[in-house]
Amino acid sequence: MIFKIYVDAATRGQNGPSSAGVLILTQQQQFQFKRSLPEMNNHLAEFKAMAFALECVANMAQADDTLMLNGDSKIVIDALSKGYAKHFMDELRHINTQLEPYANVIVNWIPEKQNHGAHQLAQQALPPL
Repeated sequence: MIFKIYVDAATRGQNGPSSAGVLILTQQQQFQFKRSLPEMNNHLAEFKAMAFALECVANMAQADDTLMLNGDSKIVIDALSKGYAKHFMDELRHINTQLEPYANVIVNWIPEKQNHGAHQLAQQALPPL
């Protein structure tokens, strides 16, 4: 089975309240998840959002399923593709540990306009002003 996973984070200000939004599509089904995160910068929030997405799909996917991870954060997608993130190695190691059970993982950078569902979920999870 193929799981198309769309991930986004939102951060208010430079280092403010943050949130994660995850949209998972598979076999004509759609699953939506969102979570508030503590105050952090937007890059860290994007890594936390990817880890949250993998928590969400872990209850659905089997080891032989394909995970298609789609995100608009170049730093996260590049880190996953290259296996390196200068300032976020702990977060990358955590994500890679979450990915270990899966034989087929595809990582795609997508433009913001193609990540609308996850973006909206992240916006909804931001704490009110």
